Amino acid sequence: MRTRRFSTRQVLAVFVGVAAMAATAVASSQERAPLGADLSGRWRLNGDLSENAEAKLERMRSQSPGGGGGHMGPRGLFGGSQQAQMEDARAMILDARPSFVLTQDGDRIVITDSSGRIRRLTANGRKEKIDDREVRTRWDNRRLVSEISFGSANVTETYERSAGIPQLIVTTRMDMHGREVSVRRVYDAEDVR
Repeated sequence: MRTRRFSTRQVLAVFVGVAAMAATAVASSQERAPLGADLSGRWRLNGDLSENAEAKLERMRSQSPGGGGGHMGPRGLFGGSQQAQMEDARAMILDARPSFVLTQDGDRIVITDSSGRIRRLTANGRKEKIDDREVRTRWDNRRLVSEISFGSANVTETYERSAGIPQLIVTTRMDMHGREVSVRRVYDAEDVR
């Protein structure tokens, strides 16, 4: 019976190949692990625990150059052709949905608010067009992060489940020309899981 001898180079090549496959499997499972973050449920706004968006926007307005004047119009931050985009971004900050239902199916997220508006997101980290806006949704550990571009303004919504409490924290942040405002809203579970 003949035994085959392997060279050090061959053994090393096999070892490196196996190690690379193992590292890829671990990285792949770690990328998918956040999908285990269950954000689904019926959620109702807890106004007592949520921040006042109007007050935060007013504070941002008053801290702008010129003490509330400058580029800040009565309804938005800029005039001209950017006004509509700024109004859309501002509306996302002010929009405190009284309640919504969030469902998950893998990386597909569906948010249906109490007025029947439906928002579909794909949490794969790739940009997609939703309502003529560029949107990128991804998992950041156990948080769902959705970034929306409004021309010169960017709005980021973050959804995260509270530890040990049936609550969902939704943080909406608007960044525009180096100025930023962030509003944190707390939603209580209507159907406790």
